[in-house]
Amino acid sequence: MAKAWWESFFDKEMGEVMVPEQAWQQAEELCGPLLQLLNLQPGAKILDLACGPGRFALPLAKRGFCVVGFDLASVYLEQARKKAQEQGLFIELVQGDMREIPFEDEFDAVINMFTSFGYFDDERDHLKVLQGVHKSLKPGGRFLMDTINREWLIRHFQPHDWQECSDFILLEDRKFNAEGDRVEAKRIKLSRDGQRREYTLSLRFFTLAELLNLFSQAGLKVLGYYGDLMGNPWDWIQDGSS
Repeated sequence: MAKAWWESFFDKEMGEVMVPEQAWQQAEELCGPLLQLLNLQPGAKILDLACGPGRFALPLAKRGFCVVGFDLASVYLEQARKKAQEQGLFIELVQGDMREIPFEDEFDAVINMFTSFGYFDDERDHLKVLQGVHKSLKPGGRFLMDTINREWLIRHFQPHDWQECSDFILLEDRKFNAEGDRVEAKRIKLSRDGQRREYTLSLRFFTLAELLNLFSQAGLKVLGYYGDLMGNPWDWIQDGSS
């Protein structure tokens, strides 16, 4: 069987594209507002679901929280492990599929950052992720999802893009599949040594009403939704939805 796009998409090079150096500083600055939204006490236990290389997990651990990072990509977990060691921090890192979260009644909070939701073709799998989140939370625990506002995305949709990275150039062609509410993209990486590699991406974007319905089905009571991590009101224009 052919691999799902997300099984081969998240490699070292894509990590450089999606989590550039400035994103680490941005995450440091956003941890304060994030913790205010979650209303966590010092020492609380947090699950960073789809943690990537640890851009939020590391600064949260630095602030004294007990952090578990969960991700499918071994290359990102290894990067997070190395960075944690360099900074003298301890983070438990677990490799796995977010549809099979292996925890129960364990966390004071779960975070899912940087639009790390909507990967799957089967809509039931998105609900399965949220049901796993619900199961992993302690009674009264909180879940925070950070995802792009679908309406903002449609208004500002760019079908073509490119960017220059340290040792490669990335070209991207995108289309918005209105029937499935998915952004489907092809990324072409051109290395300076002449090598070429293609990546595909197919990410589901949800309306606010769809997300609220999914949370309800999963047993998650919605306490609020915002336009950004600063807690500003959600509207049709801002690019965030937490």
